[in-house]
Amino acid sequence: MSPADPPPHQKGRRRPALRWTVNGVLLVALAAGIFGLLPRLGGLTRDAAGLRHARPGFLVAAVVAQALSLGSYAQLYRRVLAALGARIRFRLAADVILATFFVSHLTPFGSATGTLVNASALEAEGIPAATTGEAIALTSLTSTVALIVLFGTGFVATAGRHVSHEYLVIAGVAIFGVAAVLAVVFALGAHPAVAGRAGRWAASVARHVRPSIDPAKVGQTSSRLASLARTALTGRTFAVSFGFASGDLLFDLLSLDLVFLALRYQPGFGPLAVAYAAANIASAIPLTPGGLGVIEVTLVAITVGFGAPRATAVLAVLGYRIANFWLPLIPGAIAYIRLRLRRTANSKTKPATAQSGAPAT
Repeated sequence: MSPADPPPHQKGRRRPALRWTVNGVLLVALAAGIFGLLPRLGGLTRDAAGLRHARPGFLVAAVVAQALSLGSYAQLYRRVLAALGARIRFRLAADVILATFFVSHLTPFGSATGTLVNASALEAEGIPAATTGEAIALTSLTSTVALIVLFGTGFVATAGRHVSHEYLVIAGVAIFGVAAVLAVVFALGAHPAVAGRAGRWAASVARHVRPSIDPAKVGQTSSRLASLARTALTGRTFAVSFGFASGDLLFDLLSLDLVFLALRYQPGFGPLAVAYAAANIASAIPLTPGGLGVIEVTLVAITVGFGAPRATAVLAVLGYRIANFWLPLIPGAIAYIRLRLRRTANSKTKPATAQSGAPAT
């Protein structure tokens, strides 16, 4: 190592800072593109004057609905953890969800980073990382079921309504694909041995890209997760979990509807449910953090296809995304810092406890 090279530990500190800086710049650039370009495409430069009479009370209610949505998701996660034998307080569950939201929505492909934050926070509370991973998977599964039910309900509600056929085709294909995947997941969940073989096969394929993957371990994990899904998400437990998952989606959908109402337009439950479900399915592909750009374009396209004025749709979707994406980053950052401080305090307390309990020599 030359004298000009920094020590390895300084390099290690620089890399995370550089990565966060690059991610932050990319996020700001993406947001500027969306909030700058989409209004021009929507014709807001001409029509915004007619939308200046927005009702602020509905906008405040939209923010409150977002808070209730996040609270419902925290309760869903807490309920699934309890079904796996790990009970936590609501405050901790809310902090974990908000911190995960903050990290995963600030970085491209941030779901993996958010999962690490989630696992680390709960591991400090004595919950194994494996249990956290299982809870995350089962929570996502329950939420996906609720999303498909919401789409189906919205699709039925639009029966007989004059709509653009192409938007319904796009939405229908997206949901059909997810429903097919979900059917496969349920089929594997009914037979843990089959799930284990499927997991080993998938890991063998993935091993060509990432050699560190162990197919045998992945197969065991798949079998265990299938067994857990059968025991943890059945009967009353599933009904309660499904209720919280539905509450999360419905409050989020209500927030979108309230922003439209603030602009004195009511799309109706059916069109909004179809647009909302399709947008969330499209954002499942992790091209951008939190579906930024994907959700906005999909929501505008489908609501306009159902007859909403383009300028109103663009402004409503952008307002909704401020409440849905940007505002929760503030409590998310606070929760992230609080969890880091909590973990630091726990790590200092444990060695002190171990020393005080050590036998004298």
